[in-house]
Amino acid sequence: MRQSAIRGVRFSLATPGPEIELTTLEAIFRRGGPREFLSPQRLNFDLLYRVESGATVHQVDFTPHRLMPGDVLWVRSGQVHAWGGIGDLVGTVALFPGHGIDPESLELLTRGRMQRVNSWAAAEVDACGAATAWESLMAPEPAMMSAAVRSRLRRSGLSAVLLRLSSPTTGESAGGDISDQDETFHWFSAEVEARFRTTHQVSEYAQRLGYSTKTLNRAAAAYGTTPKSVINDRILLEAKRLLTFTSRSVADIGAELGFDDPSNFSSFFRHGAGTTPKTFRAGPPYAGDHH
Repeated sequence: MRQSAIRGVRFSLATPGPEIELTTLEAIFRRGGPREFLSPQRLNFDLLYRVESGATVHQVDFTPHRLMPGDVLWVRSGQVHAWGGIGDLVGTVALFPGHGIDPESLELLTRGRMQRVNSWAAAEVDACGAATAWESLMAPEPAMMSAAVRSRLRRSGLSAVLLRLSSPTTGESAGGDISDQDETFHWFSAEVEARFRTTHQVSEYAQRLGYSTKTLNRAAAAYGTTPKSVINDRILLEAKRLLTFTSRSVADIGAELGFDDPSNFSSFFRHGAGTTPKTFRAGPPYAGDHH
């Protein structure tokens, strides 16, 4: 099989200190060594970095992100990603567990469009003020500053960066009834994440959440999608992961994802991915570098 082995990477501070680690791309490349970045990874923490010089293509859950100086990439815990030419990049990095974001900020971030975005172009980063917030986060810390103060500053600084990135800059409105739609979409998305392997119908999610299907449709429409697309996209993503990173049979994968007939799974996959599961599996390996 041509699958690349996926590596699980756990959060570990390079030195004792605040739970949010601020470092550089060069430092993590030296720490891990070149081989560490050849295979796809699934992190149990979040990775946020800003490119200062160089360019690469960094894939996150099969989506390529072409990064240039000034761009920002956020890989969330649990996502599968593959580095491009990390050795050719210069940039600054924040590594943090989920609880590294304060609860109030996390609430705002998970209920907005932020949960669907992984990268921002330099112009967007500048326009929302995140570039200035990033510089503040990365500013040198006095040697005599206590660990408690450093931890608080890093947490508030990181929240400032992420909240600015989540703010609309052009073409979007933050007003109207979007807060109600955000809350509905947040709970629906969380329920899909928990049950996509066994629950495929919009009506079942509506019943579990106590919403009408019309309410779910309106909430999803605010995000430019439909409830059915959210469900199908999540199933399709997991199918791609399993086809790429395991040698399990197509029938077994289909069964895990709630399909009682392999042909139904193959039809679903072909409709969503534009190819059959076997053809997708036989394609080029998952990789971040497409230069």
